[in-house]
Amino acid sequence: MITGETATNTCYIKPTGNLKCKEYSVLIKVAENRMNLKTGNAKGLIFINIREYIVKTYGHDIWDKVINELPASDRETLKKDFLRTGWYSAPLLNRLIKSYDLAVGNGDFNSVIPLAEYIAKKDLIPMFDIFVDLNNPVFVLNNAPSLWSRYFDSGVMDVNVLDIEKKHSVVELFENADENAASGAAICNYAVPEWFKIGLMKAGAESVKIMQTICRYQGAESCKYEIWWE
Repeated sequence: MITGETATNTCYIKPTGNLKCKEYSVLIKVAENRMNLKTGNAKGLIFINIREYIVKTYGHDIWDKVINELPASDRETLKKDFLRTGWYSAPLLNRLIKSYDLAVGNGDFNSVIPLAEYIAKKDLIPMFDIFVDLNNPVFVLNNAPSLWSRYFDSGVMDVNVLDIEKKHSVVELFENADENAASGAAICNYAVPEWFKIGLMKAGAESVKIMQTICRYQGAESCKYEIWWE
């Protein structure tokens, strides 16, 4: 929502920095409930696009190398066909991304950036072509919570600030910091910022700057992103 209006289903931060939202406690409760799931899941389309990207970019041999470094149960799952709308273990996704990064990168997860860009373009651009309203950066940011839920069934994303005049937003992700139960550090540190960048530029922004200010995997209660666009 726009800074200065009465909060309804989202929160905003006044210049003092104090969070003002009657529904904030409700949001926290929802987040806690979703984070208390035994194991979070990721949508099948993510796995499909990861496999497609690796095979197209590096070849079948690298895909085989990536999955052969994983436990037998993981290899068995990854060799099967995924349903685009099906739900699959988020920890499996974390292990797959880590193995991929070790195979083609140097362990710092920077290799996730082009991968996330590929997935965003493959999945988001068709959505923009269908839904005209998505061709607006403000609409994309306002719908960040539902778009997060499109990919993961645990954790909650919220829009804290959306200032149209300053072209600035603050988005926050509440999620467990547990690679064995929820989306991992590679997702919040690299995939989420790249997803926002691609989405906002597709929606009409000429440039996008994103800075992650806090991270749940570094002791914070959430992951928070400062976003500016032109």
